[in-house]
Amino acid sequence: MNPPDCPQPRRHLALAGMCLVLAQPRPARAQLRQYRFDQNFGRLGFTARHFGLLSSSGSFGRFDAQVALDPDDPSRAEVVVAVETASIDLAWPGAADLLRSPAYFDAATYPLARFSGRASGVVRGSDPAERFRVEGALTLRGVTRPMRMEARLLRRGRDAAAGAETAEFSASGTLNRVEFGMVEDRTTISDEIRLEVQVRLLVGPT
Repeated sequence: MNPPDCPQPRRHLALAGMCLVLAQPRPARAQLRQYRFDQNFGRLGFTARHFGLLSSSGSFGRFDAQVALDPDDPSRAEVVVAVETASIDLAWPGAADLLRSPAYFDAATYPLARFSGRASGVVRGSDPAERFRVEGALTLRGVTRPMRMEARLLRRGRDAAAGAETAEFSASGTLNRVEFGMVEDRTTISDEIRLEVQVRLLVGPT
């Protein structure tokens, strides 16, 4: 594109300077690169409260995700996650079988839970490369609801064994289980469930 016609500098110095700025090429935004992570490179966990005093935590052993990311600007990230609901695991005896049952995840009928979202902006007062929001939708038991996650770039560094630079992220958010049809045991188990994700990506050669 040709630069705009500008007045002679001797006549309009201020306008000429502005024209020179406008005529300079602007750097293009980096293209998002595709990454994949699974249970071998991350953790998907959850926490529930009991009687308002105690808490229990568990995790899902099998999940897969696709991430579109600019490692230098993670606030532009896009993510799609699929979780096998039957892979749920808790330390309490019998708890995993209960959560797989029709009263909770109904894993036999709904074997997958899905989340898809994209970064919507930085968290106020933080560095955009460190903390940002991910707005999306969670589908669970055949029901889809909007969901927000707060994500953070924890660290970047070199992995000598992999011969690549790595980036570690965490994300957390909450869901109301009743909105997805999990209405059992509301007097003992909190409606609000906290989700926590940790993932490590190989983002490039060293």
